[in-house]
Amino acid sequence: MSYSKNKVTSIQTLIQNFFLERLIQQRGVTSRTIESYRDTFKIYIKYLQEMFNISVENIDISDFSQDKVLLFLKYLEENRNNKSITLNNRLSVIHTFMKYVAEQAPEYSNIAKKTIMIPFKKQETKIIEYISKEEFKAMINQCDDSTYLGLRDKVMLMILYNTGIRVSELISLNWKSFKEIENNKSTYLFVTGKGRKERTLPLWKSTTELVKEYVHTYQLQNKTTIFINKNNSALTRSGVRFRIEKLLLMASNECPSLLEKNISVHTFRHSVAMNLLQAGVDISTIAIWLGHNSIETTHKYMVADLEIKRKAMEKAGIIDNSVPKYKPSNNLLEFLSKL
Repeated sequence: MSYSKNKVTSIQTLIQNFFLERLIQQRGVTSRTIESYRDTFKIYIKYLQEMFNISVENIDISDFSQDKVLLFLKYLEENRNNKSITLNNRLSVIHTFMKYVAEQAPEYSNIAKKTIMIPFKKQETKIIEYISKEEFKAMINQCDDSTYLGLRDKVMLMILYNTGIRVSELISLNWKSFKEIENNKSTYLFVTGKGRKERTLPLWKSTTELVKEYVHTYQLQNKTTIFINKNNSALTRSGVRFRIEKLLLMASNECPSLLEKNISVHTFRHSVAMNLLQAGVDISTIAIWLGHNSIETTHKYMVADLEIKRKAMEKAGIIDNSVPKYKPSNNLLEFLSKL
């Protein structure tokens, strides 16, 4: 699309096209991503209204200038007490939008380029928490598989700890998601993740047998999801979170270490990644397994594993250099060849 010097694209048109064309049609992002982007725009527009008395109809590209965006980030930090991770998420949305603006409306490129130059805030690196095999066993022990609820929760835990799928992927599973490969008689889980990308994950024999027992016992073959709540409706994200929290509380009596950790449904993804890493699986394979777009997202598990080993050696009083802090390889070609 070409623009004449006299043609000016309205910010309203750019925002709408950004969502409809770039995010939904071209990139095919999930509804959750749309919600995240939408919330950022809503907060920013409300900020412009309250702080600068600018109505929605009068917002223009100058309101996305570097100066105003910087003031917005300061407002989020000081008035809404947002942490670095939230500030960076909001800024990332604005960056992505302004890159779209520079591409689609060259007349705004100077403003867009300056806003894109705003750097992200440094974030504190948190120690990745994961569930040990003993802790997982304690959680499994809380499931009474002679009841529907207990067997359902047990299946849910087994799938999460076996595969590390996201909660959104978990609650959308149906019987067709499980497929047996005739050649090796193994069962695999077929998952559609972020960006509608599909991946195939192997299941343990114990997981496969448990899923079959659960599905056939409660006749779930034709249900849109195998995870049904007590009201005979599909289990929701909050429902999964509620059950996990209840099981954790019950399991803490058997395994008190669970109380020392901040465990969520997402912790199961960390657990799978750490289990695979400690089993010798390379990080590029783990990235594919978890459905990460970038290997850099997975790299944090390697750093965490080395840090855990280093601290264990310190506690044991062993002082040597056998477990050094991770340093990137100087041989870039060698690194790339392993991806």
